[in-house]
Amino acid sequence: MADTDNNHLKNIVVVGASGNVGASVLKHLLSTNRFNITIISRTDSKATFPSHPSISVKRGSYDDPAFLSFAFSGQDAIIFALGFLATGEQPKLISAAAKVGVRWIIPNEYAGDGTNKAMMDAVLMFWPKREVRKQIEDLAAEGKDVKWIGIATNPWTEFSMQMGMFGINIHERRVTLYDDAGSFNTSTLEQVGKGIAALLSLPISNPSNTRASLEHYANNFVYVSSFLTTQRELFEAIRRATGTTSADWTIEKSSIFGPGGKIEVAEEGVRKGDMIASGGLTYAYYMGEGLGGNYEEKAREDRKVLDLQEDNLDVLMREVVRMPKPVPLT
Repeated sequence: MADTDNNHLKNIVVVGASGNVGASVLKHLLSTNRFNITIISRTDSKATFPSHPSISVKRGSYDDPAFLSFAFSGQDAIIFALGFLATGEQPKLISAAAKVGVRWIIPNEYAGDGTNKAMMDAVLMFWPKREVRKQIEDLAAEGKDVKWIGIATNPWTEFSMQMGMFGINIHERRVTLYDDAGSFNTSTLEQVGKGIAALLSLPISNPSNTRASLEHYANNFVYVSSFLTTQRELFEAIRRATGTTSADWTIEKSSIFGPGGKIEVAEEGVRKGDMIASGGLTYAYYMGEGLGGNYEEKAREDRKVLDLQEDNLDVLMREVVRMPKPVPLT
């Protein structure tokens, strides 16, 4: 249950602890030295986890109610950090957690501002996230004492640069510059892990500073960000990191909006069932001026609460250049 002061969380479950977000979250939860961490994993999973006195690993079937009840009983919060293809597992796990009294759920968000209705309506990839939030609210309406906290991160900086999702292909030195792209927030995976660990370390209630409490964020979002940047700033930073000039790159020009723009092309692909196009549409909304990718005002306030610092763009781009090319999402 909660810590002995009854105002802090103690027992935390992580689902998906070996993935991109999960590994960072686990690292930073451990660094606080305040949580008992339970990792749940499928019996047939080959994932390995650190050996640590604060970690307990429970393996079983996500389709086994008895296992889920055993794994979730006595837990204060669950963090979902599932891979793209596993996010459909969330609803049954959430139902099982609520049934045994888990009060706080961090669902699989790690994307855009879920309070931006226009963005949520337009981007197909955000629809399941909204449905999960509604599921948790419906469980609360039925009498379960359960709340969600969404982690808004916008795109993961290093992954997006490695995969060319900002229109900058660092491996082939090709770039498509969007003349109407605006400012947007983006987060490193390290910052995401730090933010979640800091969030769960907050008191449940805090009368002297209500914003610095879990209750403030109940059924709401925390806004994590490493940078407020633009596509051109990213391109300039990656050129500095690679020691190249514009002459070393193949540069094309395009737009986010209008005929033939990134949104129109992506929407046509989505209508044809192209999931890559769905990803392109997501990034168009992150980068397009006025579409919701800039949540800096909210992130600034949450950085104060969580004691997070902005990252150094040049340092990160030098790290990105040294990273192996990632395997595309499947």
